[in-house]
Amino acid sequence: MNRIAISPATRRGVLARLMRRLTARAHNGRMRVVVTRIEPDGTMQRRVVDTARRGDSPRWQDLAARALAYPSLYRPIPGTAVYHISVDDRFVQAGEYDLDGPLRDLVTVVLAMGEEV
Repeated sequence: MNRIAISPATRRGVLARLMRRLTARAHNGRMRVVVTRIEPDGTMQRRVVDTARRGDSPRWQDLAARALAYPSLYRPIPGTAVYHISVDDRFVQAGEYDLDGPLRDLVTVVLAMGEEV
């Protein structure tokens, strides 16, 4: 997968705009989102977002709900990354090319803004 070099300031701006676009709805409770990216060589990157410590938790909860609303097929392709996405007690696996729409948005934002596990 080819990667494009993006400055940290640009990445933060894009992610901030993405989070602002999300519809904020009233949600109760705490939610924990964990995303693990496993590269073909076995390298792992894992990040977590715990909404209990965030002021923007309704946006995170809304994005997670939209991402998990439609189940994704798990069709890993040799030589590409796979993702393990955990939202509270729900678990989704996705291949690099299976990520689409809100699921891709959730994975991108958690990997960029989440805390390292």
